[in-house]
Amino acid sequence: MKMATPATAKKQFFFTALACAVGAFVLASSANAQEPSDAPIIRDEPGKTESKAPDLGNGLRVARALCATCHLVGEPPNATVPADIPSFESIANRPDQSTQRLTNWLIEPHAPMPNVHLTRLEIRDLAGYILSLRKEK
Repeated sequence: MKMATPATAKKQFFFTALACAVGAFVLASSANAQEPSDAPIIRDEPGKTESKAPDLGNGLRVARALCATCHLVGEPPNATVPADIPSFESIANRPDQSTQRLTNWLIEPHAPMPNVHLTRLEIRDLAGYILSLRKEK
């Protein structure tokens, strides 16, 4: 059995480490390339004209990602939610509820709601989604 020289051992170690690093990079790249469909879409691009209409699908994704641990967001919950926290449907059906009121609340949330630092577009989409749950009278 031949013993590897120190130079050969260093080369083998280098190539093994390089192969591991490349493999890890490829796995990480493929994982990042396949964003889950529930991830909020952030389209806050400078210089791009943005729509004033909310993207209700993105509002739902934001709600699922950031709000569903405390609120019922308009679909069956995946886990229990606190009984004293209003559902999005009940928020939407409050008297005099409006996009402006929801927007103001989301910009400066009050206790016990945490400040989750939403973008302007996320606020627009989330407020639009919440109001889409309003029941017609």
